[in-house]
Formats: sequence, C-alpha cells, structure tokens
Amino acid sequence: MRTEIVQGEERFSVHNAATANWVVRKIVEARAYGQRVKAWAELEQRRAQREEAFLLRRFGVELETWARQQIAQQHDGRRSVSLPAGGIGFRIEPTRLCVVDDKRLLDWCKTHLPSAIRVIQSVPKTPLMEHIKLTGECPDGAEIQAGGERFHITAKNLGTDKGGRDEGAEEEAG
Repeated sequence: MRTEIVQGEERFSVHNAATANWVVRKIVEARAYGQRVKAWAELEQRRAQREEAFLLRRFGVELETWARQQIAQQHDGRRSVSLPAGGIGFRIEPTRLCVVDDKRLLDWCKTHLPSAIRVIQSVPKTPLMEHIKLTGECPDGAEIQAGGERFHITAKNLGTDKGGRDEGAEEEAG
C-alpha cells in the first residue's frame, strides 16, 4: 500500500488496482457487517417482543389488579404508580371511529354525508414519459432531468465468476 505524506501525516491514497481493491473490499465488508447487525437486531427484537407478550399474558392481570389497589390507596388523584423500573397506570382513551367495511361506509357517505368524501387525483409518470418520447413535448408542471452518470460499488459473489450481479449487492456510493 502506498501512502503519501502530507504535513508530517501519512495518508492512504487510491493509486492502483491493489489499493482500489482494498477500499472496495472494506466497503463490501462494512455492508456485510451492516446486514449481519440488522439481522441480529431483528432477531433480538422478535425475542424481546415474545418475552414481553409472555410476561403480559402471565402477569398482566395481576399487575393491573395490584396497580388498581395502589392507586386506590394513594388518595392524591394520580392514576399511576412509579416504580424503579418504570411506571404503571391507567389512561383515558379517546373515543375512536373504527371502519369495518370501507365500501358500506363510502355508500352511506354518498347518500348521507357527501362532504366527507375526498377524491384523490394523481398523475402516474409512465404515460407522461410515453407522451414525451412520442411527441417531444414536456407538459406544463413537469421537467426532464438528465439521467447522467452515477458511481457505484458492487460486491463480487464468491459463487459466481467475474462478479456476477446479486440483487441488493450494489449500492450508490457517496
């Protein structure tokens, strides 16, 4: 590896295939590490959720009963109990509307409350691009942005020859 000396400090620089390969290898390793950490974190989150669900099933009713007893004894208007690990208590939930059948609700609104209905308009890009390619005309309110060149780094798959592409292995640099 070649380094250059800048004001008494050594700095690594990319100057040949070996140094470029070293940087690409480090980037690929960082991505792989990120994926491993993400997979591990997802497993830990599922484990923690299962543990929480078990504890709530096993002790939830007992904990709620105990909390009600403690709150009743406080006589200070608070609806919660503070504990070293956290707090438990009760909150007043607001009344909510739950839509159980979208079509029936929409039909009812058409008849009884038309002001509750909203129509959403959107313009898909595919027919616009086809129009531009056919006519060369760019519609008002739109503009064409040049595609240009984009630098990318692709990890080689060990099981393929000449760096076959793997879905998700390429990421934009920078």
